[in-house]
Amino acid sequence: MKRTFVSTLLTLTMLAPLALTAQTTVFKFHQDGEFASLNQSTDPNNSFSLTVSRNFATAAGESASLTYTGFSFAADFSSVTVTQIVGTIPSTDFTGQNTQNLALNFDVSQLDPATSFSQACTVDLFSFTLTCGPIPPGTIQLSFRENGAQRTRVLALGEEITTGNFTTRIHQRSDNSTANVTGTVFGVTATGAATVGVNHSSTLEFVRN
Repeated sequence: MKRTFVSTLLTLTMLAPLALTAQTTVFKFHQDGEFASLNQSTDPNNSFSLTVSRNFATAAGESASLTYTGFSFAADFSSVTVTQIVGTIPSTDFTGQNTQNLALNFDVSQLDPATSFSQACTVDLFSFTLTCGPIPPGTIQLSFRENGAQRTRVLALGEEITTGNFTTRIHQRSDNSTANVTGTVFGVTATGAATVGVNHSSTLEFVRN
């Protein structure tokens, strides 16, 4: 049942902002430096993915960017809540001198509406009614340690994904490695496959119509 509804849920979730505003919102991150990512299914009903990266330093200073998508199904599969975060976070939230040891300490309260987008949408899987609102308070506290079990190099990746009225464009060059991760994501213990690496003049763009 979960697999059947995933594409529909994503479409409904991406369309939800239209009910809130008719303006087009664009976030574009020039990523250059260390990054870390984690994909996790905590149980059959809950999963999430997140990526945090250092952005290219400018005269205005340093920053980092975070993307997070979480799915949480009701025990009887009657509804699912999709939580999304896309935006800039303080550079001090993502620390570490190299991929051997990186840490993310993020609090939802740090999000700036001018440079980020976040929402939690619950879909009733019987009536397909959609209810959206602000994401609840919470923190992400993770430590990543490169283990080098597998290394990959992305020489040129160009990808555009459109779901509903939400488009993601990725242009990436990076060096990557598998990593161990410890910590919590909104109270859930982190496990699963983690990746660390270094972006080289990569870009990540989100467009919400």
